[in-house]
Amino acid sequence: MLHQMTRILDGLQVYPERMKENMERSFGLLYSQRVLLKLADKGLARQKAYEMVQRNAMTAWRERTAFRESPGRGSDVMAQLSREELDACFDPAWYLRNISTIYRRVGL
Repeated sequence: MLHQMTRILDGLQVYPERMKENMERSFGLLYSQRVLLKLADKGLARQKAYEMVQRNAMTAWRERTAFRESPGRGSDVMAQLSREELDACFDPAWYLRNISTIYRRVGL
């Protein structure tokens, strides 16, 4: 049983490393959803928020630069969000917030 648990834990270590690599490979575009939702929470119409985020995401993809910096360059996003609010959208902890629950469910 201990050997099996060790194998599972080793596999889980590989998984977060791969996840980090994929996040970097995508220039952080996975955070675009969080930015869109934050803009909508601030009262911006969803379609307008989508257009703003999409424009910034496409710039990041085309220029192969970090999406995190793209909204910061655009005054449209920064007119709606503070730097702190924008930074909070890029916190990977949000995506990992249920990890202990998942580990408990699988007996770890």
